[in-house]
Amino acid sequence: MKKFLLSMFLLLGMTSFALELTSSGIKDGVIEKKYGTYGKDQYRGMPTLSIPFEWKNAPAGTKQFALVIEDFDAVEAVGVIWLHWLTLIPGDAKALPENASTTDSKLIQGENSWWSLIGGSLPKEEVARYGGPVPPNKTHTYTITLYALDKEMDLKKGFYLNELYDAIDGHVLEKTVLKAKYIKE
Repeated sequence: MKKFLLSMFLLLGMTSFALELTSSGIKDGVIEKKYGTYGKDQYRGMPTLSIPFEWKNAPAGTKQFALVIEDFDAVEAVGVIWLHWLTLIPGDAKALPENASTTDSKLIQGENSWWSLIGGSLPKEEVARYGGPVPPNKTHTYTITLYALDKEMDLKKGFYLNELYDAIDGHVLEKTVLKAKYIKE
């Protein structure tokens, strides 16, 4: 039976139903320089030009998406997982263009790690946005997770990661992960 269903999907051109996340700002698994420390768009040392993303195959019933960019390699350098972007995206969206963090008023953005003492203690009102990669010790790998949610979350600008995870618990229809490196020169 499984072989029959697989044959039917292939015959109909339906080879994948899973949520897929890609980015034109990531080439061969590497984030382009302009989206991080070597880019010209900066606010007090925090890179601000957000990476573009595209996705497809969102599950039926998706009301909102959550995008989280984390740097687990930062633990080795600064002792914590670094949060680069937390954002809620309308459920009818299929992409985020370059610089959406600055230009898209429909996004509800959480606080990144740049407000911390390690990040330079930037004002909290300035860190509810994309804060790009600045690997301090070596090339880091960034984990980018897109969650398809079955309801709109009741979170306000400046929410924290733990608030996001508490809110989406039991409401994730599907998630996908994209990993990419930012090269330390």
